[in-house]
Amino acid sequence: MSVINLIPHSLSYLIATDGYEDDNGDWHEGRSGWSEPMKCHAVPAGRANEITFADGSTSYYSYTVGRLSPDCREFHIGEDVLLNVDGIERRFQVKGFHRYQLQSKIWV
Repeated sequence: MSVINLIPHSLSYLIATDGYEDDNGDWHEGRSGWSEPMKCHAVPAGRANEITFADGSTSYYSYTVGRLSPDCREFHIGEDVLLNVDGIERRFQVKGFHRYQLQSKIWV
């Protein structure tokens, strides 16, 4: 009996904190790092496909990332994400996000 993994890939998003000025007036740079990976299923587009948004603007995407939890965080257009497909990590920007009843999906 074979086992099929329906969510074989992982997705992380960039967490960045703003810099701040302490009580002495010294500036401290903000920090950034990647979130804990969340399981997903990434499907390559095969070519740069075009997505049209509700406002009529269009953008080209390379991957459709689905099977994210329906209650996952809200991804914003232009946000940096790290997609791990078959052990190869690639950095993308979010082109679109949609929350369905049973899953969430992003286009990168």
